[in-house]
Amino acid sequence: MSPWLSCFFDGGKMKSLILSVLLLVATAGLAADNNASLLAAAGLGQVQRVQDLISQGADANTKNAAGRPVLVLAAFNGNVRTLRVLIGAGADVNAVDGVGNSAVMEAAAFGHKDAVAALIMAGADVNLKNAAGFDALKRAALGKYEAIKQLLLESGAVEGGAE
Repeated sequence: MSPWLSCFFDGGKMKSLILSVLLLVATAGLAADNNASLLAAAGLGQVQRVQDLISQGADANTKNAAGRPVLVLAAFNGNVRTLRVLIGAGADVNAVDGVGNSAVMEAAAFGHKDAVAALIMAGADVNLKNAAGFDALKRAALGKYEAIKQLLLESGAVEGGAE
């Protein structure tokens, strides 16, 4: 072994290096598993499971294979408690999926008023527009969710999105 390399591997350092690499690989695999489990648990509204996975290192900003952030999935399903756990863990309230839909847009589109309110309280931008030019207000209007429209207007939503 070269003198340069021997300074790194003398006295059991090689064993330590190998163990460190193995631990890093195992941790990366565990994180990927935790993130996949987090996506499933959030979509199903399994709040305790979401909390457990977050505490085990799952990423509150993870996305599924289609590019949908976990927060958007929870909002789509109206899982308010799950939204709060994800937001508390640092989820980006303005993250968007592949077509530009944010969590507040999804909650508004499917009539989840409490989810819309929770997202607004967390600082969600009510005027973001998706790829079609629709914002949360327009999506609530399309669903005829008048109470959500009113909540959005009271929270600074501007009328006049794409028609």
